[in-house]
Amino acid sequence: MKSASLSILAFALGLTTSVQGSVVFSLSTLPNGQGERKSWVVDRWKCHDLAPDGIDNKASWAFVDVGLANGCELYDNNNCTGASVFIEKNNSNILGPGPVNLTDVAFDKMASSFECF
Repeated sequence: MKSASLSILAFALGLTTSVQGSVVFSLSTLPNGQGERKSWVVDRWKCHDLAPDGIDNKASWAFVDVGLANGCELYDNNNCTGASVFIEKNNSNILGPGPVNLTDVAFDKMASSFECF
């Protein structure tokens, strides 16, 4: 009985850890979240290329919504290389930065990959 309880606890802790490490990140093809919009639930510290999702060099808006991260870095090359811009996480319980129009940070239609931290 005790080993079964420990197994269940270990499983639950594993789920909690993996969920807490995830981040919800969104991009859209037009400013203000308009146009085609894609959202991902991603793990922190893992590079995600945009070409397989059909949004490579098309993003005009970015938003780090929820999850355990400070924000996400957009890169102008695949494999999280090249010039980049950091998109801070929205902290809605305090006045956080919120969504970013990439035209405002000179990164419009440039993103090819991202990584969240």
